[in-house]
Amino acid sequence: MTDANCVYFIFTSINGGNDFVFIDGRTLPQGAKVSADVCIIGTGPAGITLARNIASDKVSVICIESGGMEPDVATQDLTKGDSVGLPYYPLETTRLRYFGGTTGHWGGYCRPLYPIDFEKRDWVPQSGWPISYLAVAEYYPAAQEICDLGPFDYALAGWQLPNFPPLPLGGNEVQTRLIQFSPPTRFNTKYRDEFTRSKRVTVYLNANVASIDASANAKEIVGLAVKTLSGNRFSVRARIYVLAAGGIENVRLLLASSQVTQHGLANDRDNVGRYFCEHMQLDSAAVLPLRQNTSYDLYQPETRHKPFEPVTPGSPIGLMGYLTFTDEAQRAGRILNYSANVQHSYWSDYFLHSDRTHDSADESRWQALGSAIATVWHNLKDAGSMAWERLPGKKSPGFYKIVTSQEQAPNRDSRVLLSNSTDALGIRRASLDWRLNELDRHTITHALRQIGSAFGSAGLARLQVPIDFAKDSWPAYIRGSWHHCGGTRMSESPDAGVVDSDCKVHGIGNLYVAGASVFPTNGHGNPTLTVVALALRMAAHIRGVLR
Repeated sequence: MTDANCVYFIFTSINGGNDFVFIDGRTLPQGAKVSADVCIIGTGPAGITLARNIASDKVSVICIESGGMEPDVATQDLTKGDSVGLPYYPLETTRLRYFGGTTGHWGGYCRPLYPIDFEKRDWVPQSGWPISYLAVAEYYPAAQEICDLGPFDYALAGWQLPNFPPLPLGGNEVQTRLIQFSPPTRFNTKYRDEFTRSKRVTVYLNANVASIDASANAKEIVGLAVKTLSGNRFSVRARIYVLAAGGIENVRLLLASSQVTQHGLANDRDNVGRYFCEHMQLDSAAVLPLRQNTSYDLYQPETRHKPFEPVTPGSPIGLMGYLTFTDEAQRAGRILNYSANVQHSYWSDYFLHSDRTHDSADESRWQALGSAIATVWHNLKDAGSMAWERLPGKKSPGFYKIVTSQEQAPNRDSRVLLSNSTDALGIRRASLDWRLNELDRHTITHALRQIGSAFGSAGLARLQVPIDFAKDSWPAYIRGSWHHCGGTRMSESPDAGVVDSDCKVHGIGNLYVAGASVFPTNGHGNPTLTVVALALRMAAHIRGVLR
């Protein structure tokens, strides 16, 4: 697998298993050549899941990891980039470059995609996956186990919730579904020692792919050029290559690999980087309860620390409720798959969005504060009334907020590009141009109206919506969820996307892409569980190809 004279270091299993080699790329001889049957770029949840499920006595696997076993500042700097669209967090805060990837600061939120997410919906242009829900669902139970979750059941009926009742909403359009919480599983910690039982996987640490090298006709990948921050260079050859470096980095590497094709690999139709989608995090309405005895406890993030028991025998797991719409309501309202948390709040959080602005860049922080103050001014009567009712000594049934986190409409103009600036390795940095469109506006406007009706008809609460989402500018305090989806979307033909139904890049015989960047649409749910399920599906496919 490697040159005989390379230098390496070893982590040894604490249970006495076979040694598993993690090789520091900085110690390889200059110009070294390494090879395996499969090369995986990235060791986040997708990369690690693939390596665990592809490697065997007959199939060797190399993983190329930008970082080491712990984060470091110089490597993390490689993730920096520009954000030129809607307000967004600094890119380097949204991903971690080390073994285990972004699971190192993952919150553990897990929920699947649903059948409607895979359908071609006539009111959602460019919707529809080239695979069915069942093609992914068969891998969800195994993904649950990998992420240390409970049974594959996200409906209320499957869980015992005697002390955490769901809201008794009026009508039959709005429903409560559940999120399961992983502990969260840190893939670095959990799977490093398990790898010691395999002699067919080698992880090269502190190693950065500088280019993915294609044949003269760009129909096949012939190798990888790898650089380290210390100046070492080496190359990798494999029969199959898998790009599993994260939603933005996957795009960046394809665009930057322009030695054979001027505009990057697989980009002759200008699809690489297009259709980037996120889940907005947007404080979108105040919930003002009308009675004292309504419990909102199920919907609070703190419930993750409560051990909920499944109805069928099984281990307890942390849960949280959220509001969403039935399939019938989505079709009738012609909306995207909407989701909302109902979180306990306070005046300055809701009106000034103090919890959102402190994590932003300086310029964005001031814009968000200005937007928040304008919101208070336009809602002065409600803002004053809500502040008065919550003064010390006043009896109040509490104050909650709707935090919208909905599916994003496929949008070709929402994209990842290359910046004009370069990183320490001379590779052009990413530039994120995140955009929303009119269907996104229609969805949140319709959803808040229906949620207000569901609360009001049941006599639970009234909603106070601070701006007109149908026509006002998106507020400066809008943020994403660090869910980098799209950019190398799955499609039946190369005219509509980048990878096929097996996640193989259109037109390139031995290059695959793993992770949320292949999602054609992103549903309303956190992507990690589906990323792991798709990685299991890809592993089964690649094993078949190599058989």
